Amino acid sequence: MQPNPHTTVAIVDDDHFLRESLRDFFDAMGIDSVVHGSADAFLASGDIARVQCVLADLKMPGTNGMDLLRKIVALGGPPVCIMTSFADSYTRKMAQSCGAAGFIEKPIDAASLLEFISKSNCG
Repeated sequence: MQPNPHTTVAIVDDDHFLRESLRDFFDAMGIDSVVHGSADAFLASGDIARVQCVLADLKMPGTNGMDLLRKIVALGGPPVCIMTSFADSYTRKMAQSCGAAGFIEKPIDAASLLEFISKSNCG
């Protein structure tokens, strides 16, 4: 995949190590990223208007990933991929019914991330 030079992905996860790992991965792929430790910090940042897609953890303190997804969809925001260690069929269906463009189980597979970005026209 050749990323668009203007692609910016928001990484919203309370796991510092995962955020930094994903940022490093995207840097290596030539994709810009912004990181936030919570959905509330992301919503307050104004980054929703400047990113082409969002990777959001499902379970976070404060506003969780599903609520973040609902808010982004209601605002007509960018595609959202839910990331979770709790990937069961009910959760996957719930995310899809709320408008998730993707659903990735942790530990995250690099090919799945790139497929989401390509499929969702993020890059």
